[in-house]
Amino acid sequence: MRNHLFLLVIAGVMGMTTIQAEVFRWVDERGKVHFSDRPPGGGAHRLEVGVQEPDTTGQERKQAETERLQQQRRQLDAYREAREARESEQQAAEAKQRQRLKYCTYARNQLGAYQSSRLYEPLADGERRYLNSSERQREIDRMQAEVDRWCDG
Repeated sequence: MRNHLFLLVIAGVMGMTTIQAEVFRWVDERGKVHFSDRPPGGGAHRLEVGVQEPDTTGQERKQAETERLQQQRRQLDAYREAREARESEQQAAEAKQRQRLKYCTYARNQLGAYQSSRLYEPLADGERRYLNSSERQREIDRMQAEVDRWCDG
């Protein structure tokens, strides 16, 4: 029984090996080309058929996968850089807008104070010198120019 099993396994292994067959090419009386594994009666030529071995390591597949992943990485990097640039520009614009609002608020407050009260400038000895009407108007005009510069309207 063991011998039969052993012979069966050997026969199976031998059947799984690659079978080498010859290929013949010939042209019939009508000029038609034929291919066969058996030669016909006369002028057949034996062809050497190269069998391309499959890529058992999957090298081509691995290389294609690597290239695809590199392409994805490059695209993701480009998208990330573009997004970061947009975010940076947006943050800069928001910071500029906050700064404008701050200056606008200050200029409006100063203009209101200049218009509602008498203006003075402090002197070195601690005394005050009050501005006359033309000096006061010049300061009000200067502050109005600041309001126009920093405020949107």
